Amino acid sequence: MADYSSILFQKLPKYLLTKQNQLMMVLFVSLFAVVFINIFKPFGSEDWMTKGKFTSTQYLAWSTILVCMGMSIVAISRVIMYHYSKKPTHKITILKYICWIIIELLLLSAAFTILALITSYGGATRDPLEIYKNAMENTVFILFIPYLIGIMYLSYQDKSAKLRTIMEENIGNKSTSFIAFRDERGVLRLTVAKENLLYIESADNYISIWYLKNNQLKKQLLRMTLKELSVQLGETNVVRCHRSFMVNLDQVKVLRREKENMFIELGYQGVQEIPISKTYGEEVLRRIIPIE
Repeated sequence: MADYSSILFQKLPKYLLTKQNQLMMVLFVSLFAVVFINIFKPFGSEDWMTKGKFTSTQYLAWSTILVCMGMSIVAISRVIMYHYSKKPTHKITILKYICWIIIELLLLSAAFTILALITSYGGATRDPLEIYKNAMENTVFILFIPYLIGIMYLSYQDKSAKLRTIMEENIGNKSTSFIAFRDERGVLRLTVAKENLLYIESADNYISIWYLKNNQLKKQLLRMTLKELSVQLGETNVVRCHRSFMVNLDQVKVLRREKENMFIELGYQGVQEIPISKTYGEEVLRRIIPIE
């Protein structure tokens, strides 16, 4: 429970608060709502809004106007959110963002209820609380999906932009070489400075990439095989030394033989010694101790 609460009180990612993304979210939700209402007509919305008297074209126009009226409330809410988040003393957490969305839904439901009462849709004798309840169900049902899709899309865009930035910085930094790791689908998952990569360990169809970050040992799990990785890293000094290990030869501090077995030591605390099998021993020795 403590883990969930800590997540809820984390600061909301900045990409959800930018002016451009707020506008994109409002436009996407509006478009999705219009299309969804006209295709599925959820909860008998055709009768609720038009008493079944409108043609399809008229229904499209009426539902579009209705959605635009509702989303104008959301637009005003997001303008307030944007300016509120700009103040240094105001921190929008994930929990506060969720509560903000709930308030938006409550306000939208109230606006639709007032509209229904004014225009007598649903019958003049109906209880306003019943109309509000139905409006709330309609609003949550129609808007939950585009809200979720919008947030997921913006998250994906933000991560992609950060990854592109890292790659551009890496390419532009000529004093440091980087090694890129892609998963079995070819998606770039990790980029590590060559001098920080230690070794790679295999376990079935997964590999563990061991590297240094701020002088601390880190591990990244990736779904692929050492055979596939060997092809990717064929032009680097990271070589296969065992059926379960690849090692960065630039990090080797000690090469030790015990009877018929050989081991590599990288010289970092907490880092295990790496075995060298007979299959790969000759190539590893040739790379470490070149013979002219």
